[in-house]
Amino acid sequence: MALTQPDSYKKTQIESASPEMLILMLYDGALRFMGQAEEAFAEKNTERINNFLLRVQAIITELLASLDKEKGGEIAKNLERLYLFFLERLAESNIKKDPAPLKAIKPLIEDLRNTWAEAMKIHAKNKPATPPPTMPRFSISA
Repeated sequence: MALTQPDSYKKTQIESASPEMLILMLYDGALRFMGQAEEAFAEKNTERINNFLLRVQAIITELLASLDKEKGGEIAKNLERLYLFFLERLAESNIKKDPAPLKAIKPLIEDLRNTWAEAMKIHAKNKPATPPPTMPRFSISA
């Protein structure tokens, strides 16, 4: 299967992203699919509801798997509990075909996404500037 130009661009974007940017992209993807699931609920399209909620669950599962509980300490443990809570609410929303659990967790995921984006900005400001790489010196004389 050949990649379309947008797929190719997205693949390059993902492959070249920092780990921090990948987390932000996961949050953005989860929120995009949550919005699409809300539209599917409004349309009463159960197949689309299921598909979009499963995509959100896959993203939350990926976020859960990316936690480093040794380095992350208490924050990672709290995020783990939160992600598990999100997965429960998403499953409930999908099984009951009820948008309420989805709508209840969406602001929490938006807050996590925005907090992560802000942390990335602060980290970038506080990161020491790296000097430009030195160019090798070539001798022009023969």
